[in-house]
Amino acid sequence: MRGQRRRKLIVGTRTSRLALWQTSRVTELLKQACPEFECEVKTFVTEGDEIIDTPLPEFGGSGVFTTLIERGLRRGEVDFAVHSLKDLPIEENGDLIVAAVTARADARDGLIARDGQTLATLPDGATVGTSSVRRQAQLLAVRGDLKILSIRGNVDTRVRKTIDGKYDATVLAAAGLQRLGLTEHVTEWLPFDVMLPAPGQGSLAVQCRADDKDTLALLQLIDDAEARASVTAERKFLQGLGGGCSLPIAAFAAPSEGGDRLQMNGLVISPNGRDVVRVEGSGEDATELGERLAREATNLGAATILSRLTTSPVGRATPEDRRPLQGRRIVVTRAADQAQSIVDRLSDLGATSVLMPAIRIVPVANLGPLDEAIRSLATFDWVVFTSSNGVAAVRKRLAADSLSTAIFDGVKVAAVGPSTAAALAKCGIESAFVPDEYVGEAIADGLGDLADRRILLLRAEIARETLPRILESHGASVTVVPVYHTLPADFDHSQINELKKGVDAITFTSGSTVRNFIAAVRKQDPDFELAKQTLIACIGPVTAQAARELELNVGVIPSEYTTDGLIDGLVHHFQVGAK
Repeated sequence: MRGQRRRKLIVGTRTSRLALWQTSRVTELLKQACPEFECEVKTFVTEGDEIIDTPLPEFGGSGVFTTLIERGLRRGEVDFAVHSLKDLPIEENGDLIVAAVTARADARDGLIARDGQTLATLPDGATVGTSSVRRQAQLLAVRGDLKILSIRGNVDTRVRKTIDGKYDATVLAAAGLQRLGLTEHVTEWLPFDVMLPAPGQGSLAVQCRADDKDTLALLQLIDDAEARASVTAERKFLQGLGGGCSLPIAAFAAPSEGGDRLQMNGLVISPNGRDVVRVEGSGEDATELGERLAREATNLGAATILSRLTTSPVGRATPEDRRPLQGRRIVVTRAADQAQSIVDRLSDLGATSVLMPAIRIVPVANLGPLDEAIRSLATFDWVVFTSSNGVAAVRKRLAADSLSTAIFDGVKVAAVGPSTAAALAKCGIESAFVPDEYVGEAIADGLGDLADRRILLLRAEIARETLPRILESHGASVTVVPVYHTLPADFDHSQINELKKGVDAITFTSGSTVRNFIAAVRKQDPDFELAKQTLIACIGPVTAQAARELELNVGVIPSEYTTDGLIDGLVHHFQVGAK
């Protein structure tokens, strides 16, 4: 690869600070190995990033942090991708390959507790935040009195939630804490005999298409043989038990002192920490070692522990579990240019999408206020984007005026949700704040002291006044600038005919999609009426209220007001209904 001139490669990654750090580290290694290497970063907001209030074990499948990026690889949107290895599903992808495993970082977990507490000195009944069943089980094995609560969000968010007193403690991977410079908050590094890590923890996986020989050859320059052997043994142990990252299975392998063999410890433990199977062994072949210890664990009772967690054998999801919407026909009413992510995820879950976009997103007619806001950006303390539509509208306006997004450098930018933050990142604009909850008070609290602060709010022409009122109640001076608006769309006969064939659910992501959908159906076929029992799934309570006002049968409102939350609500509805 040295001496050859390569095209610029595109790397796919998540939007979190840790994911971007890890990607930067990989590109740095590639640059060292191949000085002529050039790279561009493309970010993705994965299912695991968007659904921040659902415990990871309840997602119903693996790959919540990787599937979307892998889809981008297959489509050729990116040339390679950087993942935390422990997030990669254990199932092999014939068309995708882990081309490199980088040298392993610290694989331990770290305890972050208030008042400098350790695991032993935490008060009776202390609350510990974790969404990992593996961590929960091992904590309870040592301290059965602890109260384990779900905690989501990126590493920085979970640290902050603990420091702010929402939890007495939390447990996080040492590698992430070290990479982000957060080790000052660690009150105890947990030894392996207390907290054995997830298979692959501390390692980075660099993935590319199996048929992309040039990229594969480049990435193999940074492959670390010792790390690959260790994580191979661990993942074979996990695979041999039929498990995934949401099950209480732990493993750690490392070269022996002489370096000619691998030494590995494995663990299967019940979520309450009471039933434990531990195995250990060594071997020269990583695959053989992992598979052998998996068999030993099974013989010692691991299968019994895992069988209690699922109706599928040894925790292995059946095809029906992985595609819980198989055969369902779901109507998608979101604007056509925003519907693809919903359609893709429904397809992954086995559903057929009936596309009936009820709205169109168009720029506002009067761009004068936006132009004035852009000219005076430096006078604002915060610029708040409420949707990716607003980001797209601003990007187009800047391009029309031959301006760069660099004008946002030095300006604090807030994104109301991870999708908006991802859209900003694609434009080269960093979000200084993304709320954990997409409600007015959470946004206002996250912006800090707002007394006498000037805030520029970029949003839809027709939008609720809740957020401006809350910001003003905190002492801010708010300038609202509409940058786009929504127009009703029309349906043709073929779309109405698809509706008449029968559908299992209709999804709505805003009040305007509800009203415009019903109006468009009646305009095209005044005699057609939806069956009263047609399931209506709404992204949130405001949308649901609009649907109820039109006497629709609202049966799904997710707890997390995102499109992935909406789809999760559908999955839950049909799974519960089928039992």
